Amino acid sequence: MLTIWQDLRYGARMLRKNPGFTAVAVFTLALGIGANTAIFSVVNAVLLRPLPYPGSERITQIGLQATNGFIPDVKVSQFEFLRDHGGAVFCGVAGFQGWSTLEVKQQDGVHWLKALRVSAEFFRVLGVTPALGREFTREETQPGSAPSLILSNSAWRSTFGASAEIIGKQVKAHQDIYTVVGVLPGDFVFVENPVDAFIPLQRSESLGDRGYNTSAIARLKPGVNLAQAQTEMAVLFPQIPDKDSNLLGLGVLNYQRLLTGDIRPSLSVLFGAVGLLLLIACVNVASLVLARTYMRTREISIRLALGAGRRRLVCQLLTESFLMAVLGASAGLLLAFWGLDALLSAVPWDLHAPVTSIRIDSRVFAFALGITILTSIVFGLASLWQTTRSNLISGIKGEPKQGSTGAAHGRIRSVLVISEMAFSLMLLVGASFLAESLYRLHQEKLGFDPNNVLKMSVAYPSEISSSEEQSGALQQQLLTRIQTLPGVSSAALVNVVPLDGQGNMPTQLAGHNDADHSIGAMEIRRISERYFETMRIPFLAGRGVEESDAEGAPLVAVINESLARRWWKEKSPLGDHIIIGDFMGRHLWEPPPPPREIVGVVGDVKGRLLSRPAPPMVYIPLAQARGMDSAAEYVVRAMPGPGLGQALRQAVLEVNPELRITNLGAMSEVVSGSVAAPRFDAFLMILFAAVALGLASVGTYGVLNLFVKERTHEIGVRMALGAESRQVLRLVVKQGLLLSLIGIATGISGGLALMQFLRGLLYGVSATSIGPYAAGSLIFVLVALGASYIPARRAAHVDPLVALRYE
Repeated sequence: MLTIWQDLRYGARMLRKNPGFTAVAVFTLALGIGANTAIFSVVNAVLLRPLPYPGSERITQIGLQATNGFIPDVKVSQFEFLRDHGGAVFCGVAGFQGWSTLEVKQQDGVHWLKALRVSAEFFRVLGVTPALGREFTREETQPGSAPSLILSNSAWRSTFGASAEIIGKQVKAHQDIYTVVGVLPGDFVFVENPVDAFIPLQRSESLGDRGYNTSAIARLKPGVNLAQAQTEMAVLFPQIPDKDSNLLGLGVLNYQRLLTGDIRPSLSVLFGAVGLLLLIACVNVASLVLARTYMRTREISIRLALGAGRRRLVCQLLTESFLMAVLGASAGLLLAFWGLDALLSAVPWDLHAPVTSIRIDSRVFAFALGITILTSIVFGLASLWQTTRSNLISGIKGEPKQGSTGAAHGRIRSVLVISEMAFSLMLLVGASFLAESLYRLHQEKLGFDPNNVLKMSVAYPSEISSSEEQSGALQQQLLTRIQTLPGVSSAALVNVVPLDGQGNMPTQLAGHNDADHSIGAMEIRRISERYFETMRIPFLAGRGVEESDAEGAPLVAVINESLARRWWKEKSPLGDHIIIGDFMGRHLWEPPPPPREIVGVVGDVKGRLLSRPAPPMVYIPLAQARGMDSAAEYVVRAMPGPGLGQALRQAVLEVNPELRITNLGAMSEVVSGSVAAPRFDAFLMILFAAVALGLASVGTYGVLNLFVKERTHEIGVRMALGAESRQVLRLVVKQGLLLSLIGIATGISGGLALMQFLRGLLYGVSATSIGPYAAGSLIFVLVALGASYIPARRAAHVDPLVALRYE
């Protein structure tokens, strides 16, 4: 123990004695360890840590395998079939649908609760028992049953004051009276869609319940694996009701993997990138340690000559390396604590994990400790190698550079620098590909002009929203008021704005009952007049929606260019008819939906995703969409100015003081949000690549500087024999370029391998494109030239007389 304490004191003293070396090494390590720890904290919480439910590894999601991929939702009738017939492999099957808002009036004002529709088995499948009351019963999910309500713990506290008498209390929300039957535990959160309350999922004959609007989750029986469950689904698929022609089978996926499927590739790539950054940092510090140990050869040789054992010296050097790694790790953890908050505030994905759960916990700390031990071993090995190869006689004479030892030392340093360059080039190539992909996304044609357009969502009082006639009249009244505001050039209503969701229904071409002229998920946009003018969507033929297209007037529709090309090829679709609600001759509701005459064709507009081609789309007048969802958003084109938002709020209050604006923002922000994820990926990769490039340039400079110092005598001899400064300059620059070229060749090979992981994140860019490789190689050649300049200049100005006396 005394020996260890002495080694620690000696190591600390040596690090204090060389503050420059220590500061550079600790800062380099802090960057690598801090970045890895911050990213690993997110990876740990989102990908590695189980969902916060008992036995969550057995929770699965059941979906449908279709010709166009996996559909994670099913129809209500299909969920009920799976619930009743999946007992061979599942303990239970539960269903849930999209959330809605409940307006609850209390003495302290109106509370808006976000509520999810769930089946009676929902909480059992998740393994959650209410803290107060009970779960839903199967009877409460039957059509016509009295409404009931289960509250989240936070809603119970904030809305109902944590009243212990809440169970059995009746709560009025909208036009319904709900009976509170349960309160959930404080640590429960539904990670897929955190909500305030849960209401029973009751099957109805609505249009929505005829489509794929229900998610089905199931808990595997003990001892049953996914493969066995999938086999059972193959047996059940032929019996499942309401199958569409494009379905191939049922699919069972791990629920957590399904939730994180969209963000898993990005997180994996970023974690790999910071891993490369840590390798670069370790290689950089290993080079520094090797050079410092090499410069201490005389000191080490004298200590060996005076009787110090090599083992004892190795222990001391390893202790120095460990202390340096601990300092770097400590600084890295501080950096990670700070960086994690910044990272989480900038993350554009839905992580499906509470932000409070993403922290530096014991697993993350163990990860950081493992990195610390690994890095200290790497540095210690560099010291060990140098110590065991030192020659006592030449070392004491101060001639460490002579012979095979010096040559081997130079080769090791060169290999380290080449490794730095190769890893850095891999990061740079990856960053270049992601940046080019982001550029391609920004070049995509939107099909509309988002500049100077605001979008606004408004919540209506329950007594109005429950009446389609009243809500429609209020929408039109508010729209008229908005159009009179100063600076507003046009305004309109639409159920879904571009790049902000989807709203689809089965549609077919009238008179054609075949699959080629039917689309099961046609994008339907219910709009008011002047929508195309407000969004500046170009007309290609015919007209748009007009004021005369009112309720009771002949039904009309406007289609986009993609649908016109798909169904009519080169012919004009004007005058033909489509039927919304029919699919391959089958009616989704009775009486059969009437056909609509196509009166216009407009340009394509992007749907939910900017990275996908514009889908076939149908626009219908809002006034002729009775029986469908009447919800709509306002889009307002106006001259830019700070007072427009306040003017809109005032207009809403003037029309009805009970109206509430739930969302108000610019369409340009919606467009920006659509590329937030690829922009975030590209930004972090560029940041990591820039840090790696800086470390590689410092490493190259250090090696060439030592190269010049070691060969000062040789350079003096060359110059004494007539060599010119230009030739000496060329000698050093040649060494730097040689290292960079080898590093580039190695890095390109690594970059090609890296592309296999990046391929899924790229858009409009071929993974074999030579542009990023050529750009990265050119940058590294310039870096090598820059790093070579100062050592080369110093070598070119060596005084031959001084150099000949060197040593």
